[in-house]
Formats: sequence, C-alpha cells, structure tokens
Amino acid sequence: MNQINRKFSNFFKKKGADKTIYGAVSVLICFGIVMIGSASVGAVSSKGLNFVLKNMGMQAAYAVIGIIAMMILSKKFDNRWVNHRTSLLVYWIGIASMCVCRLWRTKGSYAWIHLGPITIQPAEFMKIAMILILSYFLTETDAAFVVKGKFRTNELKKQFYKKKLIDCVIKPIGMMLFVAIIGIGVQHDFGSTAILAAICFICFMVTTRPYYKTYKKIIWIAVIACIVVGLIVAKFFLQSYQLARITTWLNPLENIYGDSWQLLNSMIAFANGQLFGRGFGNSIQKYDYISESHNDFIGAIIYEELGIVGLAFIIIPTAIIIFRLLKYADKIQDNRSRIILTGVASYFFLHLFVNLGGISGMIPMTGVPLLLVSYGGSSTLATLMGIGICQSIIARYNKDKLRTDASY
Repeated sequence: MNQINRKFSNFFKKKGADKTIYGAVSVLICFGIVMIGSASVGAVSSKGLNFVLKNMGMQAAYAVIGIIAMMILSKKFDNRWVNHRTSLLVYWIGIASMCVCRLWRTKGSYAWIHLGPITIQPAEFMKIAMILILSYFLTETDAAFVVKGKFRTNELKKQFYKKKLIDCVIKPIGMMLFVAIIGIGVQHDFGSTAILAAICFICFMVTTRPYYKTYKKIIWIAVIACIVVGLIVAKFFLQSYQLARITTWLNPLENIYGDSWQLLNSMIAFANGQLFGRGFGNSIQKYDYISESHNDFIGAIIYEELGIVGLAFIIIPTAIIIFRLLKYADKIQDNRSRIILTGVASYFFLHLFVNLGGISGMIPMTGVPLLLVSYGGSSTLATLMGIGICQSIIARYNKDKLRTDASY
C-alpha cells in the first residue's frame, strides 16, 4: 500500500509538469463532488437518500478514471501519435458515435449513448479530438508541401497548389463543418456544437503558418456572415425547445410556469446568494424548483448556498488553468503544441462562460456543463484527458529548457 502511495505521490512530483494546474484541477474535482452531493439532496424526497450517495460515488469514480487517464497521457502522449491515418480514424469514429446517439432521445436532443446506467456524450470527447486533429492538419500537412526547386511545367504547379489547398484548407474546414452539421442536424445539440465550432475556429486562428494568413481573413468574414444569416433564419431551423430558450432569455417572465420555469428559478437562486449565500446545504431552489440541479444548473445552487465566495471556487481555479495553459502556449515555439494548449484553454473558458452566462440569464441557456464541477462522466473524462495531454507538452518543454540552460 505504501508503495502505491509513493508512486502516486511521485507522479505529482514529476519534473516538468505544472503543479499549479494539478492543484487547480484537484480543487475543482473535490469541490464539484461535494456540491453535487448538496445539490442532489433536493431530490431525496422523490428518489431517496441513495440518489445523493450514487451521484457522489459515480462522480468520484469518473474522476478516478479520468485521473488515471490523465496520468498515462501526461507521461506517454506524443504528438507523433496524431498523424494523417489516426486523425481520420478518430474523426470518423467520433462522427459515427455522434450519429449512433440518434437512437436515444433525451430532453429534445440526441446527444447521449445509453449503456444501462451509464451515458456517454461523444461530443465532449470530440472537442478534445478535434483540437488534436486540427493541430496536425494545420501544421504537419502544410509543412509536407514544401517546394524545393522549380516546377517543370505550369500544369504540375497547378496540381501541386490544388492538392495543397485541398489538404491544408478544404479538408480541415470541411471536417469542422461536417461535425457542426451532425451536431445540429442529427443530435439537435446546439450548445455543444457551438462550443466545438468556436474551439475549432480558435485553433485555426492560432496557427502561425504563413500559408494560412489569407485564409484566416476569409474565415473571419465567413463566420460573421454565418452568424448574421443564422440569426435571420434561426426560427426556421431550430427545434421548439431551442427557440423557447431564446424567448425565455429575452423575456423570462413571459411563461413562468412553462418554458421560463428553470431559468427563472435559477435567477432567483442567484438573487438569494449575494456575497456569502444562505449557507452550505441551505439552498431552497434545489428542492424541485430547479430540475437536475446537480447537472448544468449546479452553478446556481453553488451561488445560492455559498454566494460569490462559492463561485470563486469555480472561477479562480478555472482561470488559473486557462492562464497557465496560455502562458506555456506563448512560450512554446512549436506551432502544433501551441494549438493544443490554446485549444484546451479555450475549451475551459467557453464552458465556463456559456454555462454561467446561461444560468444567470446573461445569454440564452444552451445546456453545457461546468467542467469538473457538474455531474457527468463524459465531460470529466474528456477534460482530464485534455489536461494530461497538455501536461505532457508542458513537461517536455520544461525538460528541454532545463537541458538548454544546463548546456550554457
């Protein structure tokens, strides 16, 4: 037993890894498990005390599995794992998994695979997968098209640049668009799809390869045009429950016993919280006012019970993770590693902004979790895997820096 504890502690003393990130992750996990238990108490009258213990136990189990995956990836991950073949393999497995979700309808969307008591949300894993896939296509693919000398004929030159355009621009953009189409058209999951699209967009903007300079401007224009057109035609393509989220955001008092019920009670929880909250365990809104309060709306329960101080236990560790990842992304010269670090940082930021913005009524609710805090195995596993990959990159950078400094 002592040997196991020694190995586990040695992992966190691993040279090169960012211990501050590990600390912030630990705070979020522990705080999340405690608050999931508190939020689940609201359903004890209908589901029994076992509901609380089950939710806390399951989340702890997800965290343990995720930590093991994080440990393995932080030690073993190598950018060379992600090549053209593995990128396409992972991509199409992800697409197939998202399509399989069509067999199960949950609250108006088809975003989960149900395997008995366990549910899997492929879109969460697809977010991390797309970061890795784009890090390959936006760096290694372009690097492969290096001209050493002159072309014999203009025809060969045209074929070369046509092939480069397809592999370096059209293929990655097409992959991004197809994921978005599956997410909205097949899964009816606008929230996860919007975050996935935003992460892909950020990854594309981060690449420093000169070839993409012109295409970045084109993509900016295309994104703005899509947003404008989307706002105009939204009512013709969005599902009724998705439109209801927009109308309730614009006027939460319009249908207080119908579509606005969840958002209105979440806003009441925020009004009750103030600076220090009602006290741990003293939330009123979790008692059947906010349904599934341990999931996407756990932030409202945290604010009601612990106030701004409680919310700081989410915002500060998440901000630390984002800051540290971006700090290393700025230091590291490798373009591929920079894309991965920035992509994972944007993953954290977008989830925090969209969730807290939605439950507080600042933006329309889209149903995305608070990473490592909300109940959910898929988001927890995907997040910890992403952290493990980033720690591998950070450790390699720090070790290389130590060798370089020692050589002088």
